[in-house]
Amino acid sequence: MAGVEGIVLEIQSQIRNQALWLKAWVPGLVCLLLGMLLIVQLRTQRAVERTPTAVGPAPAAVLSALVEANARLRQERAALTSQIAEYQRASGQERLTSLVEELNRLRMVNGLVEVTGPGVEVRIERSLSPLEMQDLVNELRNAGAEAIALNGERIVASSVIASRGGTLIVNGKQLTPPYLFQAIGDPQIMKTALLRQGGLITLLTQGHEGWEPIVTQRAQMVLPVYTRPLQFQYAKPLE
Repeated sequence: MAGVEGIVLEIQSQIRNQALWLKAWVPGLVCLLLGMLLIVQLRTQRAVERTPTAVGPAPAAVLSALVEANARLRQERAALTSQIAEYQRASGQERLTSLVEELNRLRMVNGLVEVTGPGVEVRIERSLSPLEMQDLVNELRNAGAEAIALNGERIVASSVIASRGGTLIVNGKQLTPPYLFQAIGDPQIMKTALLRQGGLITLLTQGHEGWEPIVTQRAQMVLPVYTRPLQFQYAKPLE
């Protein structure tokens, strides 16, 4: 029995020694294994990072993007073409409006239409020479008159003031006193210009004692059409 007990005690002693050895070395082995796993992971990650990868989308994706870009460009081109057409139409309309305005202005300048507006009337009770009447026309124009008529005869660039047998002739028609000038423009400016000291009416008054024209401002007047035909025998538009 003593021999068996001795063997049992020896086995127990060996087990305790192995347990103590494992208790001492297991934590170290675990740390070693963890370190090795960490090193392997780091090496694997670096290898992956060094491995070249494909850059850019796949060919199918590139083709799809190009198709979409071309479609957008076509839409933008159509929109720009439409805008250009609108601008051209607007420019044409503006040109037409400008031409109409210029035509109307020329028609007024040449007396081809009736005109209305504020202005002044100058009433002359006695006869004046054609030169003095022309000086009055020029004085009104210099004062800003945009349209002038004398006894119902529209005064335009081609109008001629003359005399025949002591009678005043305007646009080929005979006029007799009293004479009434009508001028459309700024009433106050024209009246001030006509009646200023040293002006034409002052000189005419001094040259014709006992006579003085009557200048009246009007809020609205209507001037007639120039009735004589405008004919050009030699002049023609430059092409």
